[in-house]
Amino acid sequence: MRKVFEIEAASADGCTQLTLPAGPYALLDALERLRLEPGETPRWELLSAYDAGYIFQHMDQDNGSLPELNALAQRFAQLDGAEITVFEGLAAMERVPVGQPIPLPRLIDLAYSTDCCHLVEGVVTDAQLGRFCAENGFAPEAENLPDAAFELLDFERIGRQFREAEGGVFTRGGYVQRREELKQVYKTLDLTPKKPDYTILAELDSGERVDLPAPLNKTPPDSPVQCVDCAAPVLNGLTGNLGTLNYLARRVAELEADGGLTKYKSLLEAARCDGIIQALSLADQLDQYHLSPKLLGPEGVAMECLNTLLADEDAELIAQYLDLSRYGEAVVAQDGGKLTSYGLVERADGRPIQGMACEHTNQEMEMI
Repeated sequence: MRKVFEIEAASADGCTQLTLPAGPYALLDALERLRLEPGETPRWELLSAYDAGYIFQHMDQDNGSLPELNALAQRFAQLDGAEITVFEGLAAMERVPVGQPIPLPRLIDLAYSTDCCHLVEGVVTDAQLGRFCAENGFAPEAENLPDAAFELLDFERIGRQFREAEGGVFTRGGYVQRREELKQVYKTLDLTPKKPDYTILAELDSGERVDLPAPLNKTPPDSPVQCVDCAAPVLNGLTGNLGTLNYLARRVAELEADGGLTKYKSLLEAARCDGIIQALSLADQLDQYHLSPKLLGPEGVAMECLNTLLADEDAELIAQYLDLSRYGEAVVAQDGGKLTSYGLVERADGRPIQGMACEHTNQEMEMI
Protein backbone atom coordinates (compact mmCIF):
# COMPACT_ATOMS: atom_id res chain seq x y z
CA MET A 1 0.00 0.00 0.00
CA ARG A 2 1.47 3.33 -1.02
CA LYS A 3 2.36 6.05 1.47
CA VAL A 4 -0.05 8.97 1.74
CA PHE A 5 0.97 11.15 4.71
CA GLU A 6 3.97 11.58 6.97
CA ILE A 7 2.94 13.37 10.16
CA GLU A 8 4.31 14.38 13.52
CA ALA A 9 1.86 13.83 16.36
CA ALA A 10 2.31 15.38 19.80
CA SER A 11 0.60 15.36 23.17
CA ALA A 12 1.33 16.89 26.54
CA ASP A 13 3.69 14.02 27.37
CA GLY A 14 4.94 12.61 24.09
CA CYS A 15 5.78 13.10 20.44
CA THR A 16 6.20 10.70 17.52
CA GLN A 17 6.41 10.59 13.74
CA LEU A 18 4.11 8.29 11.82
CA THR A 19 3.70 7.23 8.19
CA LEU A 20 0.08 6.79 7.09
CA PRO A 21 -1.66 4.60 6.33
CA ALA A 22 -0.32 2.73 9.32
CA GLY A 23 -0.91 -0.89 10.23
CA PRO A 24 -2.76 -1.77 13.44
CA TYR A 25 0.42 -2.21 15.50
CA ALA A 26 2.05 0.95 14.16
CA LEU A 27 -1.03 2.95 15.15
CA LEU A 28 -1.22 1.36 18.62
CA ASP A 29 2.49 2.01 19.11
CA ALA A 30 2.11 5.68 18.17
CA LEU A 31 -0.69 6.07 20.71
CA GLU A 32 1.50 4.39 23.34
CA ARG A 33 4.34 6.81 22.67
CA LEU A 34 2.01 9.80 22.92
CA ARG A 35 0.87 8.81 26.43
CA LEU A 36 -2.52 10.45 25.96
CA GLU A 37 -4.59 11.38 28.96
CA PRO A 38 -8.26 10.28 28.94
CA GLY A 39 -10.12 12.45 26.47
CA GLU A 40 -6.94 14.05 25.09
CA THR A 41 -6.62 14.39 21.32
CA PRO A 42 -3.10 14.63 19.90
CA ARG A 43 -1.96 17.58 17.82
CA TRP A 44 -0.49 16.72 14.46
CA GLU A 45 1.17 18.45 11.56
CA LEU A 46 2.11 17.43 8.04
CA LEU A 47 5.74 16.54 7.34
CA SER A 48 5.21 15.10 3.85
CA ALA A 49 2.13 14.46 1.72
CA TYR A 50 3.62 12.46 -1.15
CA ASP A 51 0.93 12.70 -3.88
CA ALA A 52 -1.85 13.90 -1.56
CA GLY A 53 -0.70 17.35 -0.54
CA TYR A 54 -3.78 19.18 -1.82
CA ILE A 55 -5.97 17.29 0.69
CA PHE A 56 -4.52 19.53 3.37
CA GLN A 57 -6.13 22.54 1.71
CA HIS A 58 -9.43 21.12 2.90
CA MET A 59 -8.53 19.12 6.01
CA ASP A 60 -9.37 20.14 9.57
CA GLN A 61 -5.96 19.83 11.22
CA ASP A 62 -7.13 21.09 14.61
CA ASN A 63 -9.68 18.34 15.24
CA GLY A 64 -10.04 14.66 14.52
CA SER A 65 -8.28 11.59 15.88
CA LEU A 66 -5.33 9.63 14.58
CA PRO A 67 -7.58 6.64 13.77
CA GLU A 68 -9.75 8.95 11.64
CA LEU A 69 -6.74 10.36 9.82
CA ASN A 70 -5.42 6.84 9.29
CA ALA A 71 -8.79 5.69 7.92
CA LEU A 72 -8.71 8.53 5.38
CA ALA A 73 -5.15 7.60 4.38
CA GLN A 74 -6.10 3.92 4.04
CA ARG A 75 -8.92 4.76 1.66
CA PHE A 76 -6.89 7.31 -0.28
CA ALA A 77 -4.10 4.77 -0.81
CA GLN A 78 -6.62 2.58 -2.66
CA LEU A 79 -7.67 5.29 -5.13
CA ASP A 80 -6.27 5.47 -8.65
CA GLY A 81 -5.46 8.68 -10.51
CA ALA A 82 -8.96 9.24 -11.87
CA GLU A 83 -10.53 8.57 -8.47
CA ILE A 84 -8.16 11.03 -6.83
CA THR A 85 -9.30 13.66 -9.34
CA VAL A 86 -12.93 12.93 -8.46
CA PHE A 87 -12.13 13.19 -4.74
CA GLU A 88 -10.58 16.60 -5.37
CA GLY A 89 -13.74 17.65 -7.19
CA LEU A 90 -16.01 16.40 -4.39
CA ALA A 91 -13.98 18.36 -1.85
CA ALA A 92 -14.34 21.48 -4.00
CA MET A 93 -18.12 20.96 -4.15
CA GLU A 94 -18.49 21.10 -0.37
CA ARG A 95 -20.45 24.15 0.68
CA VAL A 96 -18.18 25.48 3.42
CA PRO A 97 -17.19 29.10 4.10
CA VAL A 98 -13.97 30.23 2.48
CA GLY A 99 -11.02 29.15 4.61
CA GLN A 100 -13.04 26.77 6.77
CA PRO A 101 -11.75 23.17 6.73
CA ILE A 102 -13.75 20.02 6.08
CA PRO A 103 -14.02 17.62 9.06
CA LEU A 104 -12.22 14.30 8.72
CA PRO A 105 -15.44 12.22 8.89
CA ARG A 106 -16.80 14.10 5.88
CA LEU A 107 -13.56 13.66 3.94
CA ILE A 108 -13.73 9.92 4.62
CA ASP A 109 -17.24 9.84 3.13
CA LEU A 110 -16.01 11.76 0.07
CA ALA A 111 -13.13 9.33 -0.41
CA TYR A 112 -15.58 6.42 -0.48
CA SER A 113 -17.94 8.22 -2.91
CA THR A 114 -15.74 8.58 -5.99
CA ASP A 115 -17.97 6.16 -7.92
CA CYS A 116 -20.91 8.53 -7.40
CA CYS A 117 -19.46 10.98 -9.92
CA HIS A 118 -18.74 11.33 -13.63
CA LEU A 119 -15.30 12.53 -14.71
CA VAL A 120 -14.40 14.10 -18.04
CA GLU A 121 -10.62 13.91 -18.00
CA GLY A 122 -8.62 16.75 -19.51
CA VAL A 123 -11.58 19.17 -19.58
CA VAL A 124 -10.57 22.09 -17.37
CA THR A 125 -12.35 25.16 -18.88
CA ASP A 126 -15.90 26.13 -19.81
CA ALA A 127 -14.90 26.27 -23.49
CA GLN A 128 -13.54 22.73 -23.41
CA LEU A 129 -16.63 21.52 -21.55
CA GLY A 130 -18.91 23.26 -24.05
CA ARG A 131 -17.21 21.58 -26.99
CA PHE A 132 -17.43 18.21 -25.23
CA CYS A 133 -21.16 18.69 -24.64
CA ALA A 134 -21.76 19.78 -28.22
CA GLU A 135 -19.81 16.86 -29.67
CA ASN A 136 -21.57 14.29 -27.50
CA GLY A 137 -25.19 15.32 -27.87
CA PHE A 138 -25.63 17.27 -24.64
CA ALA A 139 -26.25 20.63 -26.39
CA PRO A 140 -29.49 20.71 -28.46
CA GLU A 141 -28.37 23.80 -30.38
CA ALA A 142 -25.46 21.84 -31.83
CA GLU A 143 -27.51 19.06 -33.37
CA ASN A 144 -27.36 18.57 -37.17
CA LEU A 145 -25.16 21.60 -37.77
CA PRO A 146 -22.64 21.59 -40.63
CA ASP A 147 -19.02 21.69 -39.55
CA ALA A 148 -18.55 25.35 -40.37
CA ALA A 149 -21.59 26.39 -38.33
CA PHE A 150 -20.60 24.05 -35.51
CA GLU A 151 -17.29 25.87 -35.09
CA LEU A 152 -19.14 29.18 -34.69
CA LEU A 153 -20.92 28.02 -31.50
CA ASP A 154 -20.15 29.81 -28.26
CA PHE A 155 -18.64 26.80 -26.53
CA GLU A 156 -17.70 28.80 -23.44
CA ARG A 157 -21.33 29.82 -22.89
CA ILE A 158 -22.56 26.27 -23.48
CA GLY A 159 -20.00 24.87 -21.02
CA ARG A 160 -20.76 27.49 -18.36
CA GLN A 161 -24.50 26.87 -18.57
CA PHE A 162 -24.01 23.11 -18.40
CA ARG A 163 -21.61 23.38 -15.41
CA GLU A 164 -23.88 25.73 -13.45
CA ALA A 165 -26.97 23.61 -14.13
CA GLU A 166 -25.23 20.37 -13.08
CA GLY A 167 -23.24 21.81 -10.17
CA GLY A 168 -19.99 20.41 -11.52
CA VAL A 169 -16.47 21.71 -10.86
CA PHE A 170 -13.17 21.85 -12.67
CA THR A 171 -10.11 20.24 -11.14
CA ARG A 172 -6.53 19.99 -12.28
CA GLY A 173 -7.34 16.67 -13.94
CA GLY A 174 -10.74 17.31 -15.48
CA TYR A 175 -14.41 18.13 -14.97
CA VAL A 176 -16.24 16.38 -12.11
CA GLN A 177 -20.01 16.04 -12.03
CA ARG A 178 -21.90 14.33 -9.21
CA ARG A 179 -24.59 11.93 -10.51
CA GLU A 180 -25.95 10.37 -7.30
CA GLU A 181 -26.05 10.84 -3.54
CA LEU A 182 -22.78 10.42 -1.67
CA LYS A 183 -22.16 7.39 0.53
CA GLN A 184 -22.33 7.65 4.32
CA VAL A 185 -19.47 5.34 5.21
CA TYR A 186 -17.87 7.00 8.23
CA LYS A 187 -20.68 6.06 10.62
CA THR A 188 -20.25 2.37 9.71
CA LEU A 189 -16.49 2.23 10.41
CA ASP A 190 -15.11 0.84 13.65
CA LEU A 191 -12.07 3.05 14.24
CA THR A 192 -11.24 1.75 17.71
CA PRO A 193 -7.54 0.73 17.65
CA LYS A 194 -7.34 -3.03 18.22
CA LYS A 195 -4.53 -5.52 18.63
CA PRO A 196 -4.57 -7.84 15.58
CA ASP A 197 -4.50 -11.63 15.79
CA TYR A 198 -0.96 -11.82 14.41
CA THR A 199 2.30 -10.74 16.05
CA ILE A 200 4.00 -10.11 12.70
CA LEU A 201 2.35 -9.64 9.32
CA ALA A 202 4.71 -10.81 6.58
CA GLU A 203 4.46 -10.20 2.84
CA LEU A 204 5.81 -12.64 0.27
CA ASP A 205 7.34 -11.57 -3.05
CA SER A 206 4.03 -12.52 -4.67
CA GLY A 207 2.19 -9.95 -2.54
CA GLU A 208 0.51 -12.63 -0.43
CA ARG A 209 0.41 -11.82 3.26
CA VAL A 210 0.96 -14.32 6.07
CA ASP A 211 0.05 -14.04 9.76
CA LEU A 212 2.87 -15.02 12.10
CA PRO A 213 3.55 -16.93 14.22
CA ALA A 214 2.20 -19.80 12.17
CA PRO A 215 0.32 -22.61 13.95
CA LEU A 216 2.66 -25.02 15.73
CA ASN A 217 1.65 -27.87 13.43
CA LYS A 218 2.45 -25.86 10.29
CA THR A 219 6.00 -25.31 9.05
CA PRO A 220 6.36 -22.08 7.01
CA PRO A 221 7.94 -22.48 3.56
CA ASP A 222 11.51 -21.34 2.98
CA SER A 223 10.57 -18.08 1.23
CA PRO A 224 11.90 -14.50 1.30
CA VAL A 225 9.52 -12.11 3.06
CA GLN A 226 9.21 -8.57 4.35
CA CYS A 227 7.75 -7.53 7.70
CA VAL A 228 4.90 -5.07 7.02
CA ASP A 229 3.30 -4.82 10.50
CA CYS A 230 4.74 -5.96 13.80
CA ALA A 231 4.06 -5.67 17.52
CA ALA A 232 7.48 -3.99 17.55
CA PRO A 233 7.01 -1.53 14.64
CA VAL A 234 10.70 -0.64 14.39
CA LEU A 235 11.03 -4.04 12.66
CA ASN A 236 8.64 -3.03 9.87
CA GLY A 237 10.39 -3.14 6.52
CA LEU A 238 12.98 -5.74 7.51
CA THR A 239 13.41 -8.62 5.08
CA GLY A 240 14.51 -12.17 5.61
CA ASN A 241 13.50 -15.80 5.53
CA LEU A 242 9.92 -16.69 6.45
CA GLY A 243 11.05 -19.40 8.87
CA THR A 244 13.37 -17.02 10.72
CA LEU A 245 10.70 -14.31 10.85
CA ASN A 246 8.24 -16.87 12.20
CA TYR A 247 10.72 -17.72 14.98
CA LEU A 248 11.06 -14.03 15.79
CA ALA A 249 7.27 -13.69 15.89
CA ARG A 250 7.12 -16.39 18.56
CA ARG A 251 9.77 -14.65 20.64
CA VAL A 252 8.01 -11.29 20.38
CA ALA A 253 4.69 -12.91 21.32
CA GLU A 254 6.36 -14.39 24.42
CA LEU A 255 7.79 -10.99 25.39
CA GLU A 256 4.38 -9.39 24.97
CA ALA A 257 2.76 -12.04 27.17
CA ASP A 258 5.43 -11.50 29.84
CA GLY A 259 5.04 -7.71 29.83
CA GLY A 260 8.44 -7.06 28.26
CA LEU A 261 7.35 -5.68 24.88
CA THR A 262 7.84 -1.98 25.70
CA LYS A 263 11.35 -2.61 27.00
CA TYR A 264 12.10 -4.66 23.88
CA LYS A 265 10.86 -1.87 21.59
CA SER A 266 13.02 0.66 23.45
CA LEU A 267 16.07 -1.59 23.09
CA LEU A 268 15.47 -2.09 19.36
CA GLU A 269 15.30 1.70 18.94
CA ALA A 270 18.37 2.33 21.08
CA ALA A 271 20.45 -0.29 19.27
CA ARG A 272 19.19 0.88 15.85
CA CYS A 273 18.27 -2.66 15.00
CA ASP A 274 18.47 -3.24 11.26
CA GLY A 275 18.19 -7.02 10.91
CA ILE A 276 16.14 -10.01 12.02
CA ILE A 277 19.13 -11.82 13.55
CA GLN A 278 20.01 -8.77 15.64
CA ALA A 279 16.37 -8.52 16.72
CA LEU A 280 16.49 -12.15 17.88
CA SER A 281 19.69 -11.53 19.84
CA LEU A 282 18.21 -8.52 21.60
CA ALA A 283 15.12 -10.52 22.54
CA ASP A 284 17.37 -13.05 24.26
CA GLN A 285 19.29 -10.31 26.12
CA LEU A 286 16.35 -8.32 27.45
CA ASP A 287 17.02 -9.11 31.12
CA GLN A 288 20.39 -7.36 30.79
CA TYR A 289 18.71 -3.95 30.43
CA HIS A 290 16.67 -1.52 32.50
CA LEU A 291 13.96 0.80 31.17
CA SER A 292 12.86 4.01 32.90
CA PRO A 293 9.64 4.86 31.01
CA LYS A 294 9.13 8.23 32.73
CA LEU A 295 12.48 9.60 31.56
CA LEU A 296 11.78 10.76 28.01
CA GLY A 297 14.18 13.68 27.61
CA PRO A 298 17.46 15.04 28.98
CA GLU A 299 15.68 17.56 31.21
CA GLY A 300 13.83 14.75 32.95
CA VAL A 301 17.07 12.83 33.43
CA ALA A 302 18.73 15.93 34.89
CA MET A 303 15.94 16.50 37.41
CA GLU A 304 15.91 12.80 38.36
CA CYS A 305 19.64 13.03 39.06
CA LEU A 306 19.30 16.22 41.09
CA ASN A 307 16.41 14.82 43.13
CA THR A 308 18.51 11.75 43.92
CA LEU A 309 21.47 13.81 45.12
CA LEU A 310 19.64 16.66 46.86
CA ALA A 311 16.54 17.49 48.83
CA ASP A 312 13.60 18.49 46.64
CA GLU A 313 13.82 22.18 47.57
CA ASP A 314 17.55 22.32 46.81
CA ALA A 315 17.10 20.48 43.53
CA GLU A 316 14.44 22.95 42.39
CA LEU A 317 16.65 25.88 43.38
CA ILE A 318 19.76 24.64 41.59
CA ALA A 319 17.76 23.66 38.51
CA GLN A 320 17.00 27.33 37.87
CA TYR A 321 20.68 28.00 37.23
CA LEU A 322 21.55 24.92 35.17
CA ASP A 323 21.27 24.06 31.50
CA LEU A 324 19.16 21.00 32.26
CA SER A 325 19.25 19.74 28.68
CA ARG A 326 23.03 19.66 28.46
CA TYR A 327 23.35 18.32 31.99
CA GLY A 328 20.89 15.50 31.24
CA GLU A 329 22.66 14.63 27.99
CA ALA A 330 25.98 14.42 29.89
CA VAL A 331 24.45 12.12 32.52
CA VAL A 332 23.03 9.82 29.87
CA ALA A 333 26.34 9.71 28.00
CA GLN A 334 28.28 9.03 31.20
CA ASP A 335 26.00 6.15 32.14
CA GLY A 336 26.06 4.71 28.62
CA GLY A 337 22.29 4.79 28.26
CA LYS A 338 20.00 5.83 25.42
CA LEU A 339 16.93 8.04 25.44
CA THR A 340 14.20 6.50 23.32
CA SER A 341 10.59 7.36 22.64
CA TYR A 342 9.67 4.74 25.27
CA GLY A 343 11.99 6.07 27.97
CA LEU A 344 15.61 5.79 29.10
CA VAL A 345 17.15 2.35 28.46
CA GLU A 346 20.44 1.30 30.11
CA ARG A 347 22.52 -1.83 30.45
CA ALA A 348 22.44 -3.40 33.91
CA ASP A 349 26.24 -3.70 33.88
CA GLY A 350 26.73 -0.01 33.03
CA ARG A 351 28.36 -0.69 29.68
CA PRO A 352 27.31 1.54 26.75
CA ILE A 353 24.56 0.36 24.42
CA GLN A 354 26.06 2.02 21.36
CA GLY A 355 28.44 -0.24 19.49
CA MET A 356 27.33 -3.40 21.33
CA ALA A 357 27.32 -6.19 18.73
CA CYS A 358 24.47 -8.66 18.80
CA GLU A 359 25.58 -12.00 17.46
CA HIS A 360 24.27 -15.54 17.33
CA THR A 361 26.53 -18.57 17.38
CA ASN A 362 26.46 -20.98 14.48
CA GLN A 363 24.63 -23.43 16.72
CA GLU A 364 21.87 -20.87 17.43
CA MET A 365 21.55 -20.15 13.72
CA GLU A 366 21.13 -23.84 12.98
CA MET A 367 18.36 -24.07 15.58
CA ILE A 368 16.48 -21.28 13.78
